[in-house]
Amino acid sequence: MDLFRQAILRPGTPEEFALRTVQEAIKPQKQIKLVQDENQLLENILRSLLQELVAAAVQSGQKIMEYGMSIVDGESSQGQIPRLLDIVLYLCEKEHVEGGMIFQLLEDLTEMSTMRNCEDIFGYIESKQDILGKPELFARGKLVMLRTCNQLLRRLSKANDVVFCGRIIMFLAHFFPLSERSAVNIKGVFNTSNETKYETQAPEGISIDFNFYKTLWSLQEYFCNPPSLINAPVKWHKFTSGLMIVLNTFEAQPLSDEEGNAHNLEDDAATFNIKYLTSSKLMGLELKDPSFRRHVLVQSLILFDYLKAPGKSEKELPSEAMKEEIKTSEERVKKLLEMTPPKGKDFLCSIEHILERERNWVWWKRDGCAPFEKQPVEKKPVQGGTKKRRPRWRLGNKELSQLWKWADQYPNALTDTQRVRTPSITDYWKPLAEDMDESAGIEAEYHHKNNRVYCWKGLRFSARQDLEGFSRFTEHGIEGVVPLELLPAEVRARYQAKPSERTKRAKKEETKTSAQQAEENQIATAASEMDNEGGRADPEASVAPIDTDTRIATVTISQEETPTPEDNQKQSSDTDVAQEAGQMEADTEAETGMIDGETDADVDLDAVG
Repeated sequence: MDLFRQAILRPGTPEEFALRTVQEAIKPQKQIKLVQDENQLLENILRSLLQELVAAAVQSGQKIMEYGMSIVDGESSQGQIPRLLDIVLYLCEKEHVEGGMIFQLLEDLTEMSTMRNCEDIFGYIESKQDILGKPELFARGKLVMLRTCNQLLRRLSKANDVVFCGRIIMFLAHFFPLSERSAVNIKGVFNTSNETKYETQAPEGISIDFNFYKTLWSLQEYFCNPPSLINAPVKWHKFTSGLMIVLNTFEAQPLSDEEGNAHNLEDDAATFNIKYLTSSKLMGLELKDPSFRRHVLVQSLILFDYLKAPGKSEKELPSEAMKEEIKTSEERVKKLLEMTPPKGKDFLCSIEHILERERNWVWWKRDGCAPFEKQPVEKKPVQGGTKKRRPRWRLGNKELSQLWKWADQYPNALTDTQRVRTPSITDYWKPLAEDMDESAGIEAEYHHKNNRVYCWKGLRFSARQDLEGFSRFTEHGIEGVVPLELLPAEVRARYQAKPSERTKRAKKEETKTSAQQAEENQIATAASEMDNEGGRADPEASVAPIDTDTRIATVTISQEETPTPEDNQKQSSDTDVAQEAGQMEADTEAETGMIDGETDADVDLDAVG
């Protein structure tokens, strides 16, 4: 212990003598890191020394953090207790001793000190926040630090020590990570012990409406416990009726800009109290106070926001009638906040922004408090201690410069016919054909048909190389364009072309037209042959002009009178062609009747009649 007493009075930084002092006091088995028993021995020594220093500071009447000022450097000075804490913090940071030792000493120091000294101690903790929050120290002492801060909060007055309480809460918010569940209040429990006491009987000589006074302060019962209004129609009706009375009074007695400007909000920040006084004699002054009105209206918005918060169970959700009343009341409250000077619109925008962030916070808690911290990116050290200059490319960027170099190595690269080649239809549609195969087990969201660029290029290729497949797009979509030979048998049957009624009619009309053309050609052939024969029989007959129809009839009659074997063969072929044409014409007429709405039975009856 004497060695540490001498060490805290020694000038210089702890790095120069801290480890050597520990080695001389403990004589450890290892020269760098202490084992468990050695750590416990060192902790007992340091706690005893700290207790003696605190007792000496109390007896001397000095502040604990200023007791025994010792010269560290030529300019700055430091007390013995902060000096001891700096030595221990250095040993913990370098992992020479157990990491939780500094936290234990800080907890003992706050327990042995008065609240006035605790404020100085907490100032030291805030100054070392970055070192205490390092991972190697935080993991060993976070629970001890949380216990220390909670003990300080219990000892402090929530009405008189508001600033100190805020410092402790802000320190915990920065010290613990955002995803730390210990201070999140996952269940959203309200502090129902915060009761607001007010007068229940009107005092003598009061000049205000005492019923309004009771109604206004009775709302605090619901503001501190919003869940009590859910599934409680009687309480909800009582709350809404009381709130309407308060809002009507605020609307009937608006504040002027002069009253708002006369009220200095900066003075309120300097003398801020967590609760207002509830004396009925102050009611008239409080109604003229813009900050008092804003407190009541903001409490109403917080309550409405809690009742509308999503993610609740069906039992916790408000009824439809409650939702309508909440919407109406919320609009009135926002309008009153906007009308309350000074800077009512700016104040309302700030409150809405805060409530929006609070809703996001509630969602995060209900989703299980997923960690969302991002680890810092490690910067690679610069070689040589100088910043590497960005390379300058001759043609602007690396790709163009590389192409310029390739021009010398491959002079025919741009003129090569194989440089840009359109793929064949079968090669291009193979990925989509594999997707259509159910045995492959490819999920629908990963199919190539979802890629618009792929489908658009494929339709262009099919329009140029496969018109038959391109025509199937209107009936089957993009999957119908895939060549059938790429598809398995069970999938191919779905996309094979089936002759429709319109196709059948087109084929029959084409057959009929071809038959008529064949008949006309045969008649013309027969006429030409008869002309040749007539020319041989009577040369003079060719000179006389004969009508075409008359000539055809004459030829036909002459053929019927004296048929030859060749003529018989031609006549039989003509008969077959005529029969086929008549049959096709009958089928076409029957089909036309079907299309016009006639049945086969109607056609037969007409024929018989």
